[in-house]
Amino acid sequence: MAVNKQPWLKNLSNQDKLIFPGKVQAGSSATIKRGEICTYDETSGYFIPANAAADRRYSLAIANEEQKADDLARYMEFIALRPDDVFEFALDASAQIELGDGLELTASDSQKLTRNVDGDAVAFVVNIDNYPEEGTTLLYRSYAQCVFNPVYSYWMQRVLKNRLMKVITTADDMTLKIEDCGAVVLVTAAKTVTAPSNVPAGWNFKFVVGADAAAKFDPKPDTAAVYIKGAKQTAGMYVSMTDIGDFAEFVFDGTDWIAVNSISGADADITIESEREEDERE
Repeated sequence: MAVNKQPWLKNLSNQDKLIFPGKVQAGSSATIKRGEICTYDETSGYFIPANAAADRRYSLAIANEEQKADDLARYMEFIALRPDDVFEFALDASAQIELGDGLELTASDSQKLTRNVDGDAVAFVVNIDNYPEEGTTLLYRSYAQCVFNPVYSYWMQRVLKNRLMKVITTADDMTLKIEDCGAVVLVTAAKTVTAPSNVPAGWNFKFVVGADAAAKFDPKPDTAAVYIKGAKQTAGMYVSMTDIGDFAEFVFDGTDWIAVNSISGADADITIESEREEDERE
């Protein structure tokens, strides 16, 4: 049975815990204890205590106050789950936990977590107080200090919308900016998208054709080649695509551009063109 407790320990960036208002049902429908892990929208529009491992499907937050049986429906305090927030929860079973071990929700107990290193982790172990001063045998712990996986956090997903992609739609020639890393670029005319200069290794974007027109990618610097269509192409060559829905995801490796995901390399809609040929047509 849930009891009032405070599982928040600290923030690794030395911030205070972040509190936000969350809507709850009348206590006659669902009581909540301080410190319970709660799901949002499992009951439409409300926070309720988690009661199954599969509840990770819903966004999570932790109650910062109690909703009693005679309380009316209201907005009450919840603790946001941010990447640097450290919490302490009891484990479903004592274990020799290690840094980075995965923890999942526990059936019928919203104040315990279950160690599952191969499952879908809602949180990860960060405490080291069971590591020995000598030898390599870890001590057993009945609790874990942990940080929550941001993909399951109400604050990160519902408020900050952490997993949304930046979408850029253009019917004009354009040069991308450093800040466009990770963006989806939808080209709706026969225009050219040029990579920014001096991008770091790992810089990437998704190139998508949004009209039946020859949309082109101009890799930079001019010494950079593109790996696509089953080969490393000649440095400085354009990549052209012509049909709606044609796409490629380009990643810069520090020297060249790699199409890590694209339409079939045998598809005739991907062509390689030189800048010289492009300039002559203009």
